[in-house]
Amino acid sequence: MTKITRVFNVSRSYYLKHKRAVLGVENCAFAWVEFGVSVRDLSLAEAIAARSQQAKPHDPLPFAELPNCIFRWPGHEGEIHRERMHAIEANQFAAMSV
Repeated sequence: MTKITRVFNVSRSYYLKHKRAVLGVENCAFAWVEFGVSVRDLSLAEAIAARSQQAKPHDPLPFAELPNCIFRWPGHEGEIHRERMHAIEANQFAAMSV
């Protein structure tokens, strides 16, 4: 049987489970004072800084489009216009029949 280790929160003076402390550190709510022994709450400015530091590797987003690849609507422009006109007429008919 394993012993559940408890971690002390220095800011609020209470104990919490180690897994909860690890999740809090990953979510930028806590910072380790001494790893596995105690944590402290992060202030708002510290939490924002930790979040931005955590997001740094993801900042440059990959290109969403392929180079030299152009999207063209399927079919002709006239067909799209005709479908839109049918939709407008159907809406007018439904509004008149109510």
